[in-house]
Amino acid sequence: MSADGTPPRHHLHAVDHPTGTDEPPFDPDYDKPFDDRRPVASRDAERAVLGALLLEPTLIPELRDELTAADFYWPEHATVWHAVHDLADTGRTVDAVLVADHLIRTGDIQRIGGATYLHDLMQACAIPANAGHYATIVRDTARLRGVATIGQRFLQLARTGDPSSVTMQVETAYEELEQIVTRWGPATHNGTGLIDLSWVNGGTPPVVDPPTVCRRVDGAALFYAGKVNGIFGDPECGKTWLAQAAIVEALNAGDTAAMVDVDHNGPNHTAARLLLLGARLEHIADSTRFRYYQPEDGPELRAAIDDVVRHAPDVVLIDSIGEAIPMLGANTNDGDEISGVMRLLCTRPADAGSCVITIDHLPKSTEARTSGYAIGSIAKKRMIRGTYLRAEARTQPAPGQIGRITLRIEKDTAGELRKASGGGYAGTLTLDSTRSETHGITNWSIAREEAPKNDDGTFRPTKLMEAISRYVEDNDQCTQRDIENDVAGKGTYLRHALKLLVTEGFISTIPGARNSRLHHSIALYREAEDDHVA
Repeated sequence: MSADGTPPRHHLHAVDHPTGTDEPPFDPDYDKPFDDRRPVASRDAERAVLGALLLEPTLIPELRDELTAADFYWPEHATVWHAVHDLADTGRTVDAVLVADHLIRTGDIQRIGGATYLHDLMQACAIPANAGHYATIVRDTARLRGVATIGQRFLQLARTGDPSSVTMQVETAYEELEQIVTRWGPATHNGTGLIDLSWVNGGTPPVVDPPTVCRRVDGAALFYAGKVNGIFGDPECGKTWLAQAAIVEALNAGDTAAMVDVDHNGPNHTAARLLLLGARLEHIADSTRFRYYQPEDGPELRAAIDDVVRHAPDVVLIDSIGEAIPMLGANTNDGDEISGVMRLLCTRPADAGSCVITIDHLPKSTEARTSGYAIGSIAKKRMIRGTYLRAEARTQPAPGQIGRITLRIEKDTAGELRKASGGGYAGTLTLDSTRSETHGITNWSIAREEAPKNDDGTFRPTKLMEAISRYVEDNDQCTQRDIENDVAGKGTYLRHALKLLVTEGFISTIPGARNSRLHHSIALYREAEDDHVA
């Protein structure tokens, strides 16, 4: 009893008492229990961590090692965490304005209550240098929530569960508790990136592994395992055919594969294509062998890549990089942002051991098309650590026909494919669909074909001959200088191709001004109709 005769107060919630208070400590036999609806989380600590990242972006690498988005109890905080790291992955400096812009572009700004909440987060961080301590609070409360969740499941099991399921529940709980413990175990950091090369002195020479995925008929392969590889070219030139052939090869060899379909080709189309190329039904239907993702937005795409990294398939197809960049809110013309996206989407699966094959498209401008770069930036080519192939359709794949796609090497970091190819021509992908309607299969093969030759054995530049023929058809009475300026190719080869077209009667010439010769199309030259082409 108190001095005035009234009984002491009973607390419905835990109360933090100041030091020296006369209030008695909590007594479970006397006081009522805690309200178990109160979250095991610290909103202040979560806000302070995010505020520190906005005020001091240099803390991002350090805190990335300490926390994940799942450690935040409030969804809006996880959303801000994702946005900050998405921007950081693009190489841009993080601040509240850029984070707000990113959230607007991804459609997430209202999930956090508007852009003003970012400024509230910065005000919630008293001292950015204490971010590590704030992160410890967030991490520890997340750990406690994990334990509480397990405890609640056991309580529910005791009340309503089946006794026969106790053993399974206990085993599951052990696994989850082990993950909770190891998740926050000690970490070893090597801040310099120094790699120990002392093994070189042991007498074993360094070995550069050759490509092992998607083999030609001669046994040489096109793509490197554990590396980022790429295919680019015009629409409908056979890029995805080639990458999906690599998937089928892997599945039929007992390996695993995945496809991240950002272009939304669709599951029906994808399954039908893989079956057409020779995949087996049971392999496509087995998610432990083949995984198909069709993300609708940035968060789903990030989650898909996380899942790919966890499963580490032998072959991973990402179709296409051009669609993935804006889906993640990055600028398609900003090299730093594209590099960040490539690291997020491609480098992570490659580091997990997968042979990553990206698909991309050529731009329309003549200058860009001759540069060997796909749409957006040379940053894409810079991020390729395996092979980068340019696909050119000599005859496009179609039902009932034979498609031929020339594959040229634009980049080969290790140089093993160039060595096996004797130069920049990687081979020709042949897709024989003449029996697809009756037998339900398209036979495919990759082989190096002999270059076309004239009757006297000299080189016959059939591709340039067709390009010049088409140019003269569209530009009647053009000069040789016009042709050399506007048709992509080396001058020596262009002049050789033009001479053959004139000699063989496809193009005629008449005198022009200042001793020039004007060119006129007489017959259409097409490489596919040339008897010299195998």
